[in-house]
Amino acid sequence: MNEKMSPRMRAYYSLIVVIIILFSGAMVTGVLYLLNLLNVSYQLSIITLISIFVVAAVAGGMMSFFVGRRILAPMLKLSKASAEVARGNFSITVSDSSKLEEVQTTFRNFNAMVRELNSISTLSNDFVANVSHEFKTPLTAIEGYAMLLQDPALSQQERGEYLDKILLNIHRLTSLVGSILMLSKIESKSLAEQYTTFRLDEQLRQAVVSLEPAWSEKGLSFDVSLDEVTFCGCESLLTHVWTNLLGNAIKFSPEGGQIRLRLLDQKQCVVVSVTDQGCGMSPEVQARIFEKFYQADSSHKADGNGLGLSLVKRIVELSDGVIEVVSEPGEGSTFRVILPKS
Repeated sequence: MNEKMSPRMRAYYSLIVVIIILFSGAMVTGVLYLLNLLNVSYQLSIITLISIFVVAAVAGGMMSFFVGRRILAPMLKLSKASAEVARGNFSITVSDSSKLEEVQTTFRNFNAMVRELNSISTLSNDFVANVSHEFKTPLTAIEGYAMLLQDPALSQQERGEYLDKILLNIHRLTSLVGSILMLSKIESKSLAEQYTTFRLDEQLRQAVVSLEPAWSEKGLSFDVSLDEVTFCGCESLLTHVWTNLLGNAIKFSPEGGQIRLRLLDQKQCVVVSVTDQGCGMSPEVQARIFEKFYQADSSHKADGNGLGLSLVKRIVELSDGVIEVVSEPGEGSTFRVILPKS
């Protein structure tokens, strides 16, 4: 990094040096004047007077060196590093041997800020790449089936099948756009936190009822045990949490399986758990299950876009809660949401 001082910085530095030297000289003059007022006899030769001013100049020079070394040099480093960050270089770090705690704290905060900016930049690039891929897949399918529909020799059955495929991919696009918009609003916290008091157990029952066509089609049954809980929170966002967790349990449950739903009212919090009898997850999958666009089971890739659990986790975090997953391959999965009452 080029640490050459700018003309303005050199001017400020020179001005500080001059002020320090003048201050030192003024102190010596003041001492001599005070001695004169007190009628203290003293004799000064030219050599002695020059020596006093030399000592004052040396002291002023040492003070200016301290100022430049301890204050101006770190400022110059920080200025150069800030210019690099402004140009998009998020890999830069700054350090200094200064013992001043304020300087060290400033540098630590700057390095932490740059690391965070670098992380955000990486996530943003990955997000754009994933979104582009998720849009490209259904659009390519829609284009392909639309081209096939132009064949006048197609039977009515084939046309119906191709139209169903187009509608399915349009639904995927609509769902993806809706999820991205909601995720963007939640991440930017532009959604108003409209807290209301409602019956959490009733909300969970309504979520089960709303998904009745999906679990009836697979012949699933529910084992439900819900404590009566009056809860204060963002009702609309929590509805999305329960719908997503129950929808995933239905999606991954085998035909004729059972889903267990529990709501426990504890002293400081409420605990909601959803357990399925599906294929389960390995530890590697569990570590990434809340990542945006991550889908471990390719057989169900067409049923979602990989944003559902990311949204769930963010909503739970905004509610000051936590979400946990317990799963073993072949033994199903349990998602547990813990929300504070306060």
